[in-house]
Amino acid sequence: MYIFNRTRQAHPDHFIDAMTSSVEVAQKVTEVTGLEIHVWQTRFGAPVGTITWSCRLDSQAELHEATEKLAVDATYVDMAMSMSSQYVGPAEDAMMRVVSGTPADTPSSFYVVTMASMANGKYAEAIEWGASMQDYSCSALGAPGVFGTATYGGFADVAWLLGRESMAEVDAAADWEMSDAGYHERIQAASELFIPGSGQQRLIERLN
Repeated sequence: MYIFNRTRQAHPDHFIDAMTSSVEVAQKVTEVTGLEIHVWQTRFGAPVGTITWSCRLDSQAELHEATEKLAVDATYVDMAMSMSSQYVGPAEDAMMRVVSGTPADTPSSFYVVTMASMANGKYAEAIEWGASMQDYSCSALGAPGVFGTATYGGFADVAWLLGRESMAEVDAAADWEMSDAGYHERIQAASELFIPGSGQQRLIERLN
């Protein structure tokens, strides 16, 4: 399974319009392609107004087929062009291949997204550790989540997605990370598996 993301930055003067139209265009893409598109607002960890569209795919070929359908659909093209003034800068695409974990049928309301870059010569060990950490965290918290590797972009990039249904659950996960001895031991064991300073974390909220 793959998870595809397209991210854009809302124009500061059109923030509300961008939030509304991002959901409308997602509905249109779903109508044209049959792919279920979800829209996310980054709450913390990225510039304010960061909006991401995502979908799950069985293959890269499936994504290619979907983009070809969109390219020849005049209604979609007109809609996308009419939204251009609501954003600044280019769109950025990313794709992750799921290594471990199974996404919930319906995505959670919030996801804590943790990203890092694997150290040279440590890829196999880092992926094994990442899958183990995903399983440990999701099992302990009773939460859906996945671990995956970047298909394009940073060759050594990996990410963990941990689902939460409310900000209270986000707080509970943070408290668990601060207090769980098993979590601390696993983090310590990974000290040489990832590039120092490459770790990032953000919180995203589903809009549709």
